Amino acid sequence: MISISRILPVTVALTAAATAQVTTISVEQFDYTAPGLLQNANTGTGWSTAWDLPSGGGNEVVIFDPSVNPIMTCADSVGNYAGQATEFVAAARVPDQTGHSSVVESGFFGADGSTIWISFRTQMYQQFGSGSFGAVQLFSTQDPSNEQLLLGSPWGTSSWNWGWDDEGGVGLPPEYDFSTDAAVCAKLVFRIDHQPGDERIRMWVDPVADFPTTELPNLDGVIGDLRWDEIRLNSGGSGTHFFWDDLVIARGEPSNNVGVNYCTGAANSTGVIGNIVASGSLTVADNNMSLIASSLPNNSFGFYLTSRAQGFVANPGGSQGNLCLSGAIGRYVGPGQILNSGSVGSFSLPLNLTQMPTPTGLVSAQAGETWNFTTWYRDAVGGSATSNFTDGVEVTFQ
Repeated sequence: MISISRILPVTVALTAAATAQVTTISVEQFDYTAPGLLQNANTGTGWSTAWDLPSGGGNEVVIFDPSVNPIMTCADSVGNYAGQATEFVAAARVPDQTGHSSVVESGFFGADGSTIWISFRTQMYQQFGSGSFGAVQLFSTQDPSNEQLLLGSPWGTSSWNWGWDDEGGVGLPPEYDFSTDAAVCAKLVFRIDHQPGDERIRMWVDPVADFPTTELPNLDGVIGDLRWDEIRLNSGGSGTHFFWDDLVIARGEPSNNVGVNYCTGAANSTGVIGNIVASGSLTVADNNMSLIASSLPNNSFGFYLTSRAQGFVANPGGSQGNLCLSGAIGRYVGPGQILNSGSVGSFSLPLNLTQMPTPTGLVSAQAGETWNFTTWYRDAVGGSATSNFTDGVEVTFQ
């Protein structure tokens, strides 16, 4: 039997930045049969409902393919896409919140301390006058008549620029990047950092990275406190119509993840499997690597384990989880190494590669060596205290 000692009552402060990876929430690529209706279409991943056009007859947002003129002209857009056929009739869909408790508060996306990404390709393909809009809109199903945030080309821009409009916040005016043109197909990436009070929002137009970290945004601003649980595709005004494609909703902080995940963990009390990643440099001389555990129960104590050997042990020591290590297992239980997942269900630890724990003491990692890591953490099932493990991550140093 593998014994995991009782942990000490030590808490390490956690910031939202410790989440250090981007996790997909929902994806829609609109590769349905064309010509066809978006109404009741239900593929894609991470959605709890099919597409619905509650205020229309169903043929207002339809599926196009590149054989139909006008076409969506994004160079890297592949396959079919959605387009507005009758203005002002929105297509609505609800992202699935399961497994994303770190960004959900009281049933809505927007928990303080979380980051949400929304990206999509879009283009205005028809317009006959000024005073129009085309966007992905965020709504609350508890307040379906009032838009919370518009992402795309806000209403009233005579030059049809990309930007946002904080409809549900504190009444701030729309923000535009006047160097852009909505008639030119673009990939828009929005990052929303949810904070106590107002939120920070950034927009990139055609960035190199899917989740930019070093590229300067086209816009960087503030919107009011935002809570939402439904997205809509909508455009209109003076006969204006827009295309949409490759819609992605994600959460978390981009990072330079390294290593390869292996082994299957067991679901914890949140209903999902805890995850571990390694982030930083594989070069031993850099001594710059961190471990990040996420999808943990909130306010859970835990610590990292490491071994040169992989393994699979179900329910070791009465745990509810699976231990993905074998051989000589070291524990990160020194000062400051026993962690707490806090209100975001995640914690991280910078490693000192000259002090890798083993049962017989600390050793230095060497170039060419492979080390494996997992996380042990406390949990409760049915009111009874227990424990669990994340999956494993394998790292080969250089």
